[in-house]
Amino acid sequence: MSIVPWTIERIREALASPSLARRFDDEMDRAPADERPQVFAKWQRIAGGLRATGDH
Repeated sequence: MSIVPWTIERIREALASPSLARRFDDEMDRAPADERPQVFAKWQRIAGGLRATGDH
């Protein structure tokens, strides 16, 4: 089994909630360039948790 890397699109899909996807987009858009990796990692954890629990 190959592991598909997380992308912005995959995070949005895993969030599966329009309001969560908007929050993700807003945070990514507003984050300074040097903080974007941390914002991405935060939402990757959230999306991964939702996907693992099936809450989407």
